This record gives sequence, C-alpha cells and structure tokens, in this order.
Amino acid sequence: MRTIPTLDRCTITTLAELSDCESSCRPLATCRQVKDFALAGNAYLTIRSEHSGARFTFRITAPRHATTLENRGRAQKPIWFVRVLTGPDNESHYEYLGQIRHDLTFDHGLKSRIARDAQSAVAFAWTWKAIRAEQERVFDFVSIWHEGRCGRCGRKLTVPESIESGIGPECAKRGQSN
Repeated sequence: MRTIPTLDRCTITTLAELSDCESSCRPLATCRQVKDFALAGNAYLTIRSEHSGARFTFRITAPRHATTLENRGRAQKPIWFVRVLTGPDNESHYEYLGQIRHDLTFDHGLKSRIARDAQSAVAFAWTWKAIRAEQERVFDFVSIWHEGRCGRCGRKLTVPESIESGIGPECAKRGQSN
C-alpha cells in the first residue's frame, strides 16, 4: 500500500482516507485568518514553502494563567509562546522557539535551543513578519495549514465555516484570547 505524505497530524495510507484529511487539514487563506487562528490560544499550524516544499509545524499557545487573569478582571499584555516540532511525536516533541508579544512582533527566545538561523526559526520569523504586516503576497511563497482542530480549545472541527477558519463556533462566540 502506498503512503501519501500529508501535513501534520493527517497521515493517509489509502486514497479513500484522503477525503477525510481534506475535510480537516486546511490551508488558511488570509493574513487575518492566520492571526485569528494562531493567537486563539492553542494552535497547531504548519508552514510549507511553495518553492522547496519544506515544511515546519509550530504550536502557538497562550500562557495557562492568561484566561484566569482575564476572568478576574486584571489587565495584562498578551503574549504567546511559539514552539517548533522537532521529533516524530507531533503531540509532545516541540521545542521552545520564541514568543509573540502584545504588539504581535515575534522575538526569538534567549532560552531557545533552536538557533536563530535554523531553517524553522527563519521560516517562522519571515512568515510571521509578513502575516503581521498583512502582506497577502506571503501566500505566493508559503501555504499555512491548520490541523482540523479548534485553535482555542483543541476540539475537532466539523462545521464547514469552522473548518475554514480553524476556530470552532463556540470559541468564535466567546471571542479570541488576543
């Protein structure tokens, strides 16, 4: 049986399974969609170069205490941690890369074991800078995929509009964590 390579958590072994993956693994089409998804609080996204085909999977999370402080009415500047997939287990083999600050700039982490000039670090920094500036031409060079789960709560997406945006209907009602 021939294995068809796919992105992130979608592993396909037959052509029949291809339609299942296509219903959950989706490219995000606009800078706004990428920002909304990435900053939802628990996002897994894959950046793939349209030129070389190289791809890197990232996990972007808000600190656990962020929602607790929001609920208590304390003002805080949001921050998101960026990790990159470095091993075969796409659930737990993520290494700290850096952080996205409240002004949406990405800073490579001083404590990151991933070099600033590593391909994954360069790919994320370049892509995020373009997304932050809402340069839609970025999609001529990369495609950005979500894995078919809500970027905020992690539940599997089933509603077509939610699959498109990467945010489930209940989480969309509550608003973004940013």
